[in-house]
Amino acid sequence: MIKSLTVKNPYLDKESAEDKLSILDIRAELDDGTTILIEMHMYGLGELKAKTIRSWARAYGEDLGVGASYTAQPPTITIAFTNGTLEPIKNDKNTNTDNDKIHRLCMIMDCDDFTVFTNAMELHYIDMKAFAKAVNEADSIIINDTEEMMFAKWLSIITQKEIANKTIIENACEEEEIFMAVSALARQSEDKIIRQAYQRRQDEIYFYNKERADHKREMEQLQAENDLLRKENEALRANQNA
Repeated sequence: MIKSLTVKNPYLDKESAEDKLSILDIRAELDDGTTILIEMHMYGLGELKAKTIRSWARAYGEDLGVGASYTAQPPTITIAFTNGTLEPIKNDKNTNTDNDKIHRLCMIMDCDDFTVFTNAMELHYIDMKAFAKAVNEADSIIINDTEEMMFAKWLSIITQKEIANKTIIENACEEEEIFMAVSALARQSEDKIIRQAYQRRQDEIYFYNKERADHKREMEQLQAENDLLRKENEALRANQNA
């Protein structure tokens, strides 16, 4: 159960000038010190495994304090939402199987007895396309586990454009947390339009004032040149009269 979390800087620092800068959608730390990395990937699934492993490794390495014990380091969990499967899943006969799997959990395991070697690493891949397909085929979300049901409702909000039965989305929005998030997103979208209109108006005012300032400066320069020319003419006439 998550009691509270702190959203941290989503940037993973580069170790050298040539290194790539990793940017996460959300980087959070739970009460027990566990780091959660959340990424949304709509494209480029071919390199996603390597990218998520790299992000996990760098975050896990950063979280170890100087002089701290390796065994005391909390785990780092990556959750990647994908718009499609990473690659066809192969069974023992090297044939494709269960390619509509919604959730894939990857950990470090013993290859002989398949026991978990360490809980330091968890990579969760959520196939949003497979989820939407399953919901459309069932025309509902029926999950007995409460936490999994809530997660499925959140997923339905994320994939609402692909879900045919909009009643499912309406039912999900009956959850207070989801309703608040959707309302905030709607306000943010409206605010974005308002901010864009405000920025355009500010730009218009800026360029108008700049044009007036430039014109005023040109007129002042022209006046100064006229004053100088007038003084030179007066001096010339004074010399001629003398």
